[in-house]
Amino acid sequence: MIVGEIIGTVLSNFVIVLLAIAIVTSIAKIRRARLSRRPFSASAIVWAELLFYLYGIGNIYGGLFHAYAGSTVAASIGWQNSPFQYELGWFEIAYGAAALFTLWRGREYRLALTFPYSIFLLAAASQHIQMMRVQHDFAPNNAGLLLWVGDIAVPLVVLALAWLSRDE
Repeated sequence: MIVGEIIGTVLSNFVIVLLAIAIVTSIAKIRRARLSRRPFSASAIVWAELLFYLYGIGNIYGGLFHAYAGSTVAASIGWQNSPFQYELGWFEIAYGAAALFTLWRGREYRLALTFPYSIFLLAAASQHIQMMRVQHDFAPNNAGLLLWVGDIAVPLVVLALAWLSRDE
């Protein structure tokens, strides 16, 4: 039973798990670049890792749930299920697949993936906050960690890293 609980905790906090992986891989890549005395941009490395893990793998993961477990996802947000879950899911899967290439593409590619999804996440955060205010929807995936970390903090950090690595 303990293994099942651990798996459930990891899967329900997947954004935090991916964030931790992105931080660890960023530290490893920065350390490797320092040791080899290669020129590098720490902000560009962290930016690419966040895009790969959170915008890439995270979207594929979330998209599969939206597309194929829409009822469960809607309930965790405090919403009713709708056919839109399937559409959103496949957008997230396609976007996530494109974001997986950010580790091997240049700045322009990263920017092209950074802006639209960051704006989408911030707009989603606004909608979730509105739902809290108007409908008192405090369901875990409407008002919880996913809102504050995944929909607000992550896109702001990703946008800041894009700006900080502008001279890459």
